[in-house]
Amino acid sequence: MKLLREPLLHFLLLGGLIFAVLFDEEAPGTASVENQILIEAAEVERMAAAWEQRWQRPPSEAELSGLIGEAVREQVLYREALTLGLDRDDVVVRRHLRQKYEFLTQDLAYDTDPDDATLRAYFEAQGDRYAQSARVSFHQVLFSPTRRGAQAEIDAVQTLADLKWATEPGTAETLGDITSLPSDLVGLDLHAIEAMFGPDFVAALQTVEPGLWAGPIASDFGLHLVWITGRAPGRRLAFEEVRQRVRDDWIYEQRVAANEAVYRKLLERYEVVVETPAAPGTSAGGES
Repeated sequence: MKLLREPLLHFLLLGGLIFAVLFDEEAPGTASVENQILIEAAEVERMAAAWEQRWQRPPSEAELSGLIGEAVREQVLYREALTLGLDRDDVVVRRHLRQKYEFLTQDLAYDTDPDDATLRAYFEAQGDRYAQSARVSFHQVLFSPTRRGAQAEIDAVQTLADLKWATEPGTAETLGDITSLPSDLVGLDLHAIEAMFGPDFVAALQTVEPGLWAGPIASDFGLHLVWITGRAPGRRLAFEEVRQRVRDDWIYEQRVAANEAVYRKLLERYEVVVETPAAPGTSAGGES
């Protein structure tokens, strides 16, 4: 049993199969119609067009002959690989064929164009899916622990005290550390702010009063002093504003459901057997 599982034995057997195929005594010129390799004129034209698109000139006769030769080589080796069963139990091949099948069937599974009544009903049922998040505009000044160490928090608190009587955010433009972050952020929704600074920063930012410096607020970049210049509350968008998005979402969900129904129908053709893995320390044959 152990010998049968040896990779070297597998390679030797495979090599033997290839040797047998290569040295088959069938006389040349006796290939059957099933073994015919046809490179159609349309395929030759496609290869020539692809060459011209890439190199900005038509291929020469020798170059076109080389392209055709590669196409023939691909067909020969592909068919021989199938004959030897090299496509079996190959996870890459299996996934590629699955993707091709799904690609071919996805547009066939559902092709209905929804009317406005259907889309409006779908839109109304989605709750806050088509809502615009609250937006915030603010200035920020960074104090970086990477550059200042423990002194960063001390400097941030002291700078905030110095800015207590500031009447506009521009008074702090020269303070803090140089950073790639913008100092002035306008009309960002909370999701964008969270992606940039993190959820804790967003939570703290929502407690800050507009029109004064506040902080320090921590993020992955360091400690920030912030000045809120404006807020816009969240709102649910009107159907007319997001009609195309609603249509795309509805069609996507219908296709997913239809494809799942097709898969379930196909699954009925098969009996699925899932073997129980062997216990640790034992082989598939029960040997220890």
